[in-house]
Amino acid sequence: MKKGALIFDVQKFSIHDGPGIRTIVFFKGCPMHCEWCANPESQVYCPELLVYPDKCISCGKCVEVCESGCYISGEDGTVVFDRTNCTSCGKCAEKCYAKAHILSGEYMTVDEIKEEVDKDIVFYKNSGGGITFSGGEALCMPEVVAELAKYYQEQDVNTAIETCGFAPWESFEQVLPYLDLVMFDLKIMDDEKHIKYTGESNKQILENLRNVCALVNTVIRIPIIPTINNSKEDIDAFGEFVSTLKDHVHMIHILPYHSYGLGKYKALGREYTLSDIEAPSDEQMEEIKQQLEGYGFTVQIGG
Repeated sequence: MKKGALIFDVQKFSIHDGPGIRTIVFFKGCPMHCEWCANPESQVYCPELLVYPDKCISCGKCVEVCESGCYISGEDGTVVFDRTNCTSCGKCAEKCYAKAHILSGEYMTVDEIKEEVDKDIVFYKNSGGGITFSGGEALCMPEVVAELAKYYQEQDVNTAIETCGFAPWESFEQVLPYLDLVMFDLKIMDDEKHIKYTGESNKQILENLRNVCALVNTVIRIPIIPTINNSKEDIDAFGEFVSTLKDHVHMIHILPYHSYGLGKYKALGREYTLSDIEAPSDEQMEEIKQQLEGYGFTVQIGG
């Protein structure tokens, strides 16, 4: 197997997730498993196969190349997929012209990532943009992030990271000297509820945030998940905590929940547990914005 970082997407010409025009490098693997995650393919630390039966054109190529017997061709020509023995080798995805089978996760060396990002370097410099490390959780590979961030910072290209904050402080120490911006997720203030919906405690996250914002320009991002963290009490808890960081943090982004990732859960053969939740209305987001602004912060809807 080729050594390198496991990347599940390289998104170009983004005008979000940092200033200017950016390339976002998505690292695969995350220590938390938020129930509302819109990119479930980002969570597991290995390549995964997404299967979209509605795109299948019954060409039979997957049946021919699968060595694990995961595909069965029926008498009517339709192909049925059984994930039980799937090893995510990707052979079916390589042969699937209709994109009914997609392998998420590719091992890329630092040089390969640079080669991809460098193609658009003129756009970064003309717009004040740059590279954003995202995921999953990019801090699961701090050595790679540090090497790339140092390389681009030396070229006067803006460097940023999106992080859930759940990482050893040593990982932050490796990357912070080479970052211009940290976009730090703050999901739930109540620790028991945080464990319930993300799988991990928020104690280390809050301590990391206190330390990070004192060292690097930091934007706090709060996903607004109806019935989970959007009550008046929840929003006040966010405001009261962030108020303790007022010397360093001045901007909060609130990100409205959406269910756009629902199809990916089905494609991965996973259950989506929040299917009954509806996205917050524009009016509800505006109310939350005003509530947080009452604590003295600049608040933006969306990131």
